[in-house]
Amino acid sequence: MVAIMTLELQRFYEDYWSYEMCKVLMEKYHQKARQERYEIFTSLITTKIRDGESITTHLQRMQRYVDHLLKLNVNFDEDMAINIVLHFFPACYDQFKMTYHMSNEEVTLSKLQGLLRTVESGLKGKSVESTPIRATASILAI
Repeated sequence: MVAIMTLELQRFYEDYWSYEMCKVLMEKYHQKARQERYEIFTSLITTKIRDGESITTHLQRMQRYVDHLLKLNVNFDEDMAINIVLHFFPACYDQFKMTYHMSNEEVTLSKLQGLLRTVESGLKGKSVESTPIRATASILAI
């Protein structure tokens, strides 16, 4: 284990038993990984498509978040990742989402990206608007 460490870490841990070394390293890096998982997941669920951005570019950004979470041992299946991604698509993709959910075909994020390229080419020229904010009800004063 020591052989794959940097020289500085080798010197620091030279008097440790393997078990002690693992325990110290886990304590040291566990909190950092936990914080990183939180930040990446927050980025994933709060990302919105930018004005003028193609849906495939948006999907690629979201897929990078998913891949990063998988590297950090966040276990969720491909279906969950696709559902999260589909949830944040603009309203002009509602027909695509409905068709996707009605089909029984198994789709990966990569295959979804290919399907979206086809749909996006059909939507060229249409403006992609963000979801409108609903006005709150007026309060009448008596």
